[in-house]
Amino acid sequence: MAATPELPQHVLDTRYLEELNQRILPPEYGPYTNQEQEETTIEKVGYDIGDAAANRYCDCDPEQRGEEGFDEDSDEEDLWFCTYRSIEDEYKMHVVLEQARLDIKSDPTEFPKDIYEEIVERCKVENSKILGAQVRKRRWSNDQSQISPPPSTPCGFPPFSLQHLPPEILVEIALLAQASNPHAHITLSRVDTRLRAFVNSTPLLWSRVDLLYPLRVVQCYLEHSAEVLLRVTALPPAQIGSAYHPWLEDVKENENKRLKEFLCALRPHRHRILSLRLRSDDLMFDVSGENEDQLPVYDFLWDGSMVGLELLDLELSIWTWEGTKVFRSYHIKELHLHGSWTTDHLPLFTSSLKSLVITDDRAPFSKIFNALQAAPRLISLTLRDMSFTGIGEKKGSVLSLDHLESLSLLRIVGSAAEALFSCIVAPNLTSITLQWAKALHAIDDMTDINQLQLFPVPQRSVRHLDLVTCEGGPSFFASVFQTFPGITHLRIASSNLSDEHLLPLAVRPSLHGRDGDCEDGDFETACPNLKHVTIDNEFNSITDVIRLIASPRHTSGIPLESVTLRGIPSDHDVFNGFMRLNDIIPKLKIGELDSELDVYGDSDDCSISATSSEGDWASGDDEVLAAFQKVGGDVNDYLIAGYLDSDSESQSDE
Repeated sequence: MAATPELPQHVLDTRYLEELNQRILPPEYGPYTNQEQEETTIEKVGYDIGDAAANRYCDCDPEQRGEEGFDEDSDEEDLWFCTYRSIEDEYKMHVVLEQARLDIKSDPTEFPKDIYEEIVERCKVENSKILGAQVRKRRWSNDQSQISPPPSTPCGFPPFSLQHLPPEILVEIALLAQASNPHAHITLSRVDTRLRAFVNSTPLLWSRVDLLYPLRVVQCYLEHSAEVLLRVTALPPAQIGSAYHPWLEDVKENENKRLKEFLCALRPHRHRILSLRLRSDDLMFDVSGENEDQLPVYDFLWDGSMVGLELLDLELSIWTWEGTKVFRSYHIKELHLHGSWTTDHLPLFTSSLKSLVITDDRAPFSKIFNALQAAPRLISLTLRDMSFTGIGEKKGSVLSLDHLESLSLLRIVGSAAEALFSCIVAPNLTSITLQWAKALHAIDDMTDINQLQLFPVPQRSVRHLDLVTCEGGPSFFASVFQTFPGITHLRIASSNLSDEHLLPLAVRPSLHGRDGDCEDGDFETACPNLKHVTIDNEFNSITDVIRLIASPRHTSGIPLESVTLRGIPSDHDVFNGFMRLNDIIPKLKIGELDSELDVYGDSDDCSISATSSEGDWASGDDEVLAAFQKVGGDVNDYLIAGYLDSDSESQSDE
């Protein structure tokens, strides 16, 4: 006689629950019929146990197994599917019995005492099983960790942790992370106690203080930063003053209150401020701490206490009031002034100034001339959204800026650009950015760009040239290329180009050479050193002239190394032109118009970095729509991307 196979424990447990349910609620027990009467403890416990037993049924129990019990995931030997593998936690044995014990304990009066004691004992047994299983699992894990070697990494290096790094390297990593997330050091401090101690004991990680932080956080930063130099940013939302939105007077008052509290906290630390970015439309209040004398905000700025200040970025709506102040000279290296300022600010312009940005100002030309004259060691100069009056007073004057390398004139009127070009002498100038002010900018001076007088003599030192919204004729571009013959990087954006505009860059036979033969150096061209060209957001087809420029340069030994074309028309002829360009230009990039990008880079960082790549600057501006309207059509028809991503087989087929 064959031995009866031993049933799995979960089947025995299910049968026990079923038998326990029958003992608590025997078949002759009738359910209560009064709907208003609450369920008794006996009924609740019995029904719960019976429900659990029903939901635990499994094909492992021969009494429950049927023809439909077979499954593709069935047991290999007995060919039935064990449904207990996916049972919910609420129907597991120890959970069901523990819930029954608690229900009985809350009202044990009517429940059979022997069954209650049995349930309590069985709960102890089940809990002992669980604890035993946990102990065995933990003991097995410990044994494995002692026997098994640590897993090796694919590169053969041992496991690595930030804790293994020297503190000086860890500081550099944290500072790099702060460039994209100013609070990266806070996240790092939450890893473990060692890193928390490292962060709290590294003052450099707490040196960036912002008005947007709650005041208690500002004070925490000031405390943890010890005596390191501070980078302070106080830029409340722009245009909240009553001059712009009279109904936001309460918002303005609240922002001024926050700014006052912020500056009060900074007052004892002014000697540590390395950079200060400040925006306000009203600084006519006092800044003082407890038991301290009243200190006007202007004195906070100008009394000379910020001895370590190197970068000052000010956007103040009320400049004229402080004209009565006498400023002490700061040794600022980078200065940004937004809005109208007075000649009383000239002490801010010194020989230590290296970078200057002035925006949104209509000023006498003599004021800007004297300011620049007081800063002869400037390296970078950016003027944006400006116009000048009284230009004739300085006619014929010379402004020597021997150290100037980058000059950016962004949306300044034509007369202002001419005034600067006529007087600036910068023998080391390497980068020029010119964005022409158009009617779209709501200006009064509409000087014809074709009549613009550039530098009186060629600027052979210039290597980077960036022209934006310069909708001049071919004669204008010819004069530009003659003025800057040594450029290596050229970018033209949103200027309504046609083939004629770029023809001066093509190679042509020299007047002293043989007819039609450009070999042996007998050729001439504008900008012979040109290597990188970027054309952005031009809606006329210019691929033919690009090929006309690139091909002869390639055969003449002065090839273009990269060409980037973005936001240009796309059709079959243009595509074929791209394919031919790809054979003679090592780096050919095709992209689409992106109107979300600013034409001239970040408005708060108008430095040479915005125009110093291999012909691949930031591009796009809503202003290009004005240029497109001149030729008509749908902008969506002029987006092109990915033509050069096809494989070599598709190129050979073409």
